[in-house]
Amino acid sequence: MKIYIVCDLEGVAGVVDHRLQCVWDAESFVAFDGEYYKQARKLATLELNALVEGAIEGGAKEIVAWDGHGSFPGGLDVELIHPECKLVMAAGDGGPEGLDESYDGLFLCGLHAMAGVEKGVMAHSFWGGIDEVVINGIKVGEVGMNSALAGSYGVPTVFISGDKDGAEEAQKLIPNIVTTIVKEGMKPARKRLGKIPTLSLTPLKAREVIKEKAKEAMGKIKEIEPFVIEGPYTVRTKYEKKEFADWNEKKPNAKRIDDYTVEVKGKSLEEPLF
Repeated sequence: MKIYIVCDLEGVAGVVDHRLQCVWDAESFVAFDGEYYKQARKLATLELNALVEGAIEGGAKEIVAWDGHGSFPGGLDVELIHPECKLVMAAGDGGPEGLDESYDGLFLCGLHAMAGVEKGVMAHSFWGGIDEVVINGIKVGEVGMNSALAGSYGVPTVFISGDKDGAEEAQKLIPNIVTTIVKEGMKPARKRLGKIPTLSLTPLKAREVIKEKAKEAMGKIKEIEPFVIEGPYTVRTKYEKKEFADWNEKKPNAKRIDDYTVEVKGKSLEEPLF
């Protein structure tokens, strides 16, 4: 079997501080390359490796991973990646490059909840300036968008690891998806991408459970239906600030709905819709 893995950083066990651990400063969006970011990338890579080991034990013969956490250096340490995993590099974070109908299943590793989730650990949708994305009436974040893109190729999303709210978000869209919860928020965030008290598995325990659950997910690939949003697509994006909507209403096929909301129509989920 051939599987595709979407990787992110905010849903990894032990990663709780966006400014120190996730490259971008939530206030200024200035690159931050400190020791805790390097540590977080290592933790994310080792979680990916645990997933790969479980998938191989479950019958995977070809494995491709995409680093979905921004441009290079992204959220993974290439030197530490499992030798049986190929890595999509230099593709940015616009979407899982190379995902198509040749894959048997999509796995989500280190994902997080969408913007606005009260106790989501570093919850956001795509980037910090978005309040809400609704596709054909369905509210989605990165979990839903990646799953819908896979579904457009007939590929089921069968596994997610990440925080509790991200996993529950996936279950609402794909009820029988295999979930691995590695942490959960304990109090609401006071600001966007703000640090909150978080109850986390240790990295070693998280990797142990991810491996076990990834193997389980391989056995369910034939049972889980792809998550599909039928096109054509009408995407309404509500932005945090009016100036963000000002910029985005200039896109082709864009329509201003109100001060903060822009609607874009498209025929493919791979188009720039927000």
